[in-house]
Amino acid sequence: MSAPVYVIQGANSAMAQELIAQNTHARFLLLSEHPLEKAIQSEHISLVGSALDEDFLKQSIEQALAAWQRIDGYAHFSGSILLKPLHMTRLDEWNDIFSRHVTTAFLALKAVLPVFKQQGEGSVVLVSSTAARIGLQNHEAIAAAKGALEAMVRSCAATYAPVRFNAIAPGLTRSRMSQKIVGNENALKSSLQLQAIQKLAEPNDMAGVVSFLLGAQSSMVTGQIISVDGGLSSTKRMS
Repeated sequence: MSAPVYVIQGANSAMAQELIAQNTHARFLLLSEHPLEKAIQSEHISLVGSALDEDFLKQSIEQALAAWQRIDGYAHFSGSILLKPLHMTRLDEWNDIFSRHVTTAFLALKAVLPVFKQQGEGSVVLVSSTAARIGLQNHEAIAAAKGALEAMVRSCAATYAPVRFNAIAPGLTRSRMSQKIVGNENALKSSLQLQAIQKLAEPNDMAGVVSFLLGAQSSMVTGQIISVDGGLSSTKRMS
């Protein structure tokens, strides 16, 4: 059996790098807006361009097809974070959050879906957030954007079957974007106390679930949002 081919948008993220490390048997088209911080193996393709550039996305997919003749999965790690109450959020900040999370996913799916439809199979994994599952203070913009992604996952799963669409919904995870919380001992302690599993999630925790959703072992899983948040969205601690 030939090695699976996966496209990753936002390839500089820690989750993306862990996904690559966990799938040494796979081939990757790695898309990022800045040159990759880590060297990649020669069998992978790395391209730099805007996640909002339709021509770049289309040409990138064409290059992957020319090299490997198929694409088995797509994972979307593009995004940013904004922790600010709604009344203090500027319109440009609101639009930027939706652009980085929702519009980038929309454009990427427009580029890769024709391939999946022609193949009659494929797997898409987007990244939501616990903030879209429960109400968290000062998360209005990011919660709204991630909620839109979750709705898109379910609708696409119905429209494009047998192509599969799923998402993971992380809680607090160690990353550059979460550094303000992770680097503050009091803030970190307060956040972890809300979880049944009181430890900070690592990028490899998320990558393991993404690997499962991309792979053939999840062939009957579609339209699902998998929470990877230590129980934050589904349990309540009394002490």
